[in-house]
Amino acid sequence: MPNFLKIIFGSCIGTLFALGALILIFTATIKSIAGSAEQKPSVSANSILRLDLTTVPELTGNVDQSSGFAGFELDEVVGVHDVVRTIKRAKNDNDIKGIYLSAMTQGGGFTKLRIIREALEDFKTSGKFVVSYSANYMQNAYYLATAADEIYLGPLGVVDFRGLGAQLAFYKELMDRAGVKMEIFYAGKFKSATEPYRRTDMSPENKQQTREFLGDMWDFMAEDVAAGRELPVAEVRRLVNTLGGWRGDEAVSGKLVDGIRRTSEVDNRLHELVGLDLDEKLNFVSLGNYWEARMKKLTGGGDEIAVLIAEGTIVDGDAPNGSIGDTDYVKELQKLTYDDDVKAVVLRVNSGGGSAASSENIWYAAEQLKAAGKPFVVSMGSVAASGGYYIAAGADSLFAEPSTITGSIGVFSMFPNLQGLMEDKIGVTFDTVNVTKHANSFSTFHNLGDEERAVLTERTVNIYETFMERVSEGRGIPMEKVRELAQGRVYSGVRALELGLVDRLTGLDGAIAAAAKLANVEVEDVSVGHYPKMKTPLEELLSELLGDEFSKGFGAQALREQLGDEAYEQFELIRTMSQAKGPQALMPLTVTF
Repeated sequence: MPNFLKIIFGSCIGTLFALGALILIFTATIKSIAGSAEQKPSVSANSILRLDLTTVPELTGNVDQSSGFAGFELDEVVGVHDVVRTIKRAKNDNDIKGIYLSAMTQGGGFTKLRIIREALEDFKTSGKFVVSYSANYMQNAYYLATAADEIYLGPLGVVDFRGLGAQLAFYKELMDRAGVKMEIFYAGKFKSATEPYRRTDMSPENKQQTREFLGDMWDFMAEDVAAGRELPVAEVRRLVNTLGGWRGDEAVSGKLVDGIRRTSEVDNRLHELVGLDLDEKLNFVSLGNYWEARMKKLTGGGDEIAVLIAEGTIVDGDAPNGSIGDTDYVKELQKLTYDDDVKAVVLRVNSGGGSAASSENIWYAAEQLKAAGKPFVVSMGSVAASGGYYIAAGADSLFAEPSTITGSIGVFSMFPNLQGLMEDKIGVTFDTVNVTKHANSFSTFHNLGDEERAVLTERTVNIYETFMERVSEGRGIPMEKVRELAQGRVYSGVRALELGLVDRLTGLDGAIAAAAKLANVEVEDVSVGHYPKMKTPLEELLSELLGDEFSKGFGAQALREQLGDEAYEQFELIRTMSQAKGPQALMPLTVTF
């Protein structure tokens, strides 16, 4: 009877879940059909472009569907490069009178926001206004807001401007108590990815490298804020160290903001800037609607420079949006190799790495592209470290942003030993029968033997040697020098340039221009195609709903809502490490920004 009840209960749950999925599919389909029947969003005269950048991928639409399940949004998320293009278009659009920044927090990381911030600075040269308002400012939103002409804070609000730091959780004591032992093998004294599993604090080497690259990023941030607010850099540093933004009056007197305002007062100011009477309605147009109404997607066609955007963790096989699967990216590189219209390829990397084997596969596909006579250029985004640097190392030209986090040339392997958990905590024991010597080797339920450890150590070192060889050959740096620069050490883009790990500090446009030059074509005479091609939000939703990923995605979103963003990021680090298969070239670190 109990088994029968379980079957009945399971069937009911499955039926309800399937019914819910069908309802979601029906709702999404109706919404899509209704949306397609409508005309493009219109932009009327005297409009204000409203930017609320809570999520900013590199490539438009390249977000894991789980991030949108809370509201079942079907609109495409505009990527950072399309955001910049949109702002440039709005600069010369007579219907757009200014830009309004209206979010407590901004997504995308420091480098992406710095790129958008530069576009806002350029927008202001047209004479149009940029105004920012928020009831409270998280630091990332405030950083972007400092590109505005005027910044307003809500009553009783705070500017959470505290500078940069890094926070890393350590699990060794927890695992010791649970009876789980991690067998760890790593190459490179600065390779810190395994520290949470073998230490209870950061090593001196890890603190040193983290302090160095965060120091470089903080210098950029302080200088940008100082320039935007017309303050000495020393005063910006003082306000940060005294938490001046947390005191409303001091935030105003210290010029972090221009005033404390209620929303109605900000609306009145916008009326004034646009030139409307107070009884007239403000015309706001969202970034997504403006992009849809006035912008043309980058689809390539004819002679083109292909921009292949690689963002997220590098994983084996196929991967969802927001990750880099070697199966998908090898195929993309092969297509671009044999496409006669593609004259050169720019790989835009925003990845802290991942699977070493997949990194090697993607690197090799890029080498085949070069062997076919096509220039291969790499543009680094917020992070291009470990496996992210591996796939970039062979480029004809390699460019970074000044605040890019890169390097981390090192490898690690981890092997969990659950014997203590199973025997001492749960009471489960194992016995074995071996027909051959190593038939039961590498079991998670007993200690590794000396030969097993030797094999894993040798494997880790060999992959590290291969990684360094790829860097030496690709960058033209003697192997002895690479050994010195490697060691798993992380650098800022500025420092990487000094060390010869990158060729120049420039953004994606600079990399595209360099690729065109290498291909002997004028950049004005070719189109720019962005790859991989993303599924529409509806296609992605249906794909997720009809597969196992739906439940995973829904669960991830629910967990994020329960834990909050900061705690969820720590959870993601644990999940990434626990799901890793084989040696990893990965740099997991949470930067507080």
